[in-house]
Amino acid sequence: LQHFIGEIEQVPPQFSAVKVDGERAYDIARSGEAVELEPRKVTVYEAELVDTEGEDLATLRVHSGKGFYIRALVRDLAAALGAEGHVWRLRRTAVGPFTEAGAVTLDALEDLRHKGTASERLKPVETALDDIPALAINGEDAFKLRQGRPIVLLPHVMEALKPKFRDRTIAGQDASRAALALFQGKAVALGDVRAGKFSPTRVFHIADE
Repeated sequence: LQHFIGEIEQVPPQFSAVKVDGERAYDIARSGEAVELEPRKVTVYEAELVDTEGEDLATLRVHSGKGFYIRALVRDLAAALGAEGHVWRLRRTAVGPFTEAGAVTLDALEDLRHKGTASERLKPVETALDDIPALAINGEDAFKLRQGRPIVLLPHVMEALKPKFRDRTIAGQDASRAALALFQGKAVALGDVRAGKFSPTRVFHIADE
């Protein structure tokens, strides 16, 4: 297991959402065709054997970066042992800033709804977007974006965004030019940065409390 810790190259599973010539790998695999997927650099920060529940069943705990497939780890780990294996049960305990400890059960949420306090447990939309390069905008640009219109970015803003896009590519993330526009710390729009412009793809109309 120690050989799979750190920055490694991993071939995604045949049944994955990776695109091959514009098609999802799982669609190609389901049609019965073999899928040729290129290895990707992914990061595993921690991996440990927690328990063994018999000769052919083990429990692992893994802390990984983005783009990592547990199914591929189990496949490759089994192959390294001269065996075959598959994932029997998968429990995700954290995704970015969201943790299992902060989760709310459906029953608890229903109870909060009846009390009219469900909104108190909602996190700001910015919480889910904290890994996307952000840029601060003024009120005039915020108005334009809320109308679905692109805005022009000043040269110094473009220069500040470039290393953020480069870091996402190095980390094996999607090499898109997606960014988040913020006005006074509040999310206004998600969009693409191209040729000195920010073009909105998703606009947030969130009323101030």
